Amino acid sequence: MQRANWSAATFILLAGILLTVQAASASEETWALLKKPGHLVLVRHANAPGILEEPPGIDLRNCAIQRNLDEQGRAQARRIGGAFRSHGIRQVRLLSSQFCRALETARLMSLGKVEEFKLINYFNFNDETRAQIEAEKTVAQMKTMKTRPLPVLVTHISNIKAVTGITPGSGEMIVVRFEAGKLVVAGRIPPPN
Repeated sequence: MQRANWSAATFILLAGILLTVQAASASEETWALLKKPGHLVLVRHANAPGILEEPPGIDLRNCAIQRNLDEQGRAQARRIGGAFRSHGIRQVRLLSSQFCRALETARLMSLGKVEEFKLINYFNFNDETRAQIEAEKTVAQMKTMKTRPLPVLVTHISNIKAVTGITPGSGEMIVVRFEAGKLVVAGRIPPPN
């Protein structure tokens, strides 16, 4: 009986290791895509705890009335930039939402000049009509972007979900490209540890 339990525990451990290796391999394949023309990256800003729901029309220069990165988020943003550099990507076109947490994430990534990009500002994803309109405008703009240098858009959960259907974690990167005029997800990169 004890031997059977050990075998089950060993199986679970090995399965976990295999899934981790597969995820790491998939992540490396996705990083490799970023060196090929035609890709763009959507990054959810780094960790910014809290449940504050910013109302439309707030003063975006006033960080005191917004959710902001904590120390964990700042470290996460620096690791995201470090992951780009460790994969041989040292210069990108860095576009950011005008919200403080996105701008700080982009700046701490240290991958080049940060351009404020109003189109990817946060919106409440419970407003389905607005989500659809914003997604259509964002996708239309992304279609016009040159993919060299690599466009990296630092934005929010609502924007990424509206465009890709994916609900990313803080600091997660979604790699996309256009195929036959339609936006497709090419891969996901978890936030670096």
